Amino acid sequence: MTTLLLGISVNIYAQENNMLSKKQEKIVIISSFTARGELEKLKPELIAGLEAGLTVNEIKEVLVHLYAYSGFPRSLRGLQTFMSVLDERKAAGITDNWGHEASPVTDTRDKYERGKEILSELQGITPPEGRETAGYAGFSPEIETFLKEHLFADIFERDVLTYAQREMVTVSVLMGLGGVEPMLNSHMNLSLNVGITPAQLQQIINIIEINVSKENAEAAKVVLHELLQTKGLSTETKISEMVNGVKIEKVSFPNRFYNNVAGNLYFPPNYDTNKKYSAIVIGHPFGGVKEQTSGLHAQKMAELGYITLAFDATHYGESGGYPRYIESPEARVEDFSAAVDYLSNHKNINPQAIGVIGICGGGGYSVSAAQIDHRIKAVATISMYDMGRARRQGLGDVITYEQRMKTLDDIGEQRTKELGGAARKDIAAIPTQLSDSDTENTREFFDYYRTSRGGHPNSTTSYSYTSLAPMMNFFPFAQIETISPRPLLFIVGERAVSAYFSEDAYSKAAEPKELFVVPGASHVDLYDRPEYMGISLPKLNSFFKQYLK
Repeated sequence: MTTLLLGISVNIYAQENNMLSKKQEKIVIISSFTARGELEKLKPELIAGLEAGLTVNEIKEVLVHLYAYSGFPRSLRGLQTFMSVLDERKAAGITDNWGHEASPVTDTRDKYERGKEILSELQGITPPEGRETAGYAGFSPEIETFLKEHLFADIFERDVLTYAQREMVTVSVLMGLGGVEPMLNSHMNLSLNVGITPAQLQQIINIIEINVSKENAEAAKVVLHELLQTKGLSTETKISEMVNGVKIEKVSFPNRFYNNVAGNLYFPPNYDTNKKYSAIVIGHPFGGVKEQTSGLHAQKMAELGYITLAFDATHYGESGGYPRYIESPEARVEDFSAAVDYLSNHKNINPQAIGVIGICGGGGYSVSAAQIDHRIKAVATISMYDMGRARRQGLGDVITYEQRMKTLDDIGEQRTKELGGAARKDIAAIPTQLSDSDTENTREFFDYYRTSRGGHPNSTTSYSYTSLAPMMNFFPFAQIETISPRPLLFIVGERAVSAYFSEDAYSKAAEPKELFVVPGASHVDLYDRPEYMGISLPKLNSFFKQYLK
């Protein structure tokens, strides 16, 4: 497979069928949350599933299929939640793809025989003659009939989902519920028979661990390990790929709140396991995820010889943290320290040579983290946003004190309503459609987040309205002078409307410090534009080469 990144040919050597697609990842999360009845967590994942490319009928089929494993009440509540999601999206002018309906069943044979044949196909065996009479089938022939006629005929015959997708739903439900390890073993075995790989099963477990239950995931790991041993298959299921000689490995680690943080770890070309490397943590912008500009910078800095780690902030992307899509400055700052925890324990990283890069909103959070984490030896920011000041005063300091007080009053009222049962109020940081009144700055963000240039299904750019209050209470430069004598580098675009945030931080910081201006660049230009990264990347390299020795 070949893609194009900054005009450079990129070869990805990992087999695509060894990785879950974004659609498959959402099937896993939707299935497990529905089975557990966690509807508040389910709702944003249903939205993310639609935005990842699942059709309405595919999600409906997932919610119908799982009733056989978690019961009608869970299935119906999931369907009702999905109906509300579709109504809200329709009211917002969003047209979702319904996809195809199930084809009519033309097989006129006895339903029991059809179901028995489908189960045998899943098992990879020849259908036995006659009716089953051993085990539970002999003890309760009624349930044997229900299983063959209804589950494996009525449900599995519907072609909205493939057999592999149905088994993915099933193992996700069983992992989410926990305590059903024998059934999980059976359906993991069926999954292998229908083309799901050991690595994909391990990835499903990782998703459950990060998003649902660490305890259930640990039990599932044991089941998978034992199953693979019986089949003589490798239990080495680390998920990785190779891009321009850089190995990228999926990792996860806990933060101080025991939320799992998901990341991609990048190793430089010709990686030597006998060497110690300098390492860089890279935090994404507000509303972003690791697959966007932070991942791009992690890739490029790894190509220059560093081990790099791009991660999803708590409550976003593949990381844990509930409710979803809330902005917690304390958690965002903590995530940087958790990443340093992880890198400090890596056998090939020099713990005295760890730096950070914070991009946009991640820049303010990285500066705040460095004030209290002395293991961070050098800090660079790119197009930094002070999210606290931006929420208190607006971009360009246009919000008055009175307007701010009114917003805080509204937030208090909203919190009261939500505890009383009202729907959560969310804000879309980036509009889904542009209007004539939108500013050049909004259009710039839209061009990145809402197009193929930088858009990603995990980056909804939405967050809860009540998050505005803790964001207003965030002052990332309050003790910025205490970072000294560790160095600070602020990279800004000459045309960036956000440049004053970096200028303010630079004026308050102690030496060594530098404000580096990229000629002609705007705020978002520095995210990915080759002509501007061609200036910023060498600067980052020289900065970290000097200070991460």
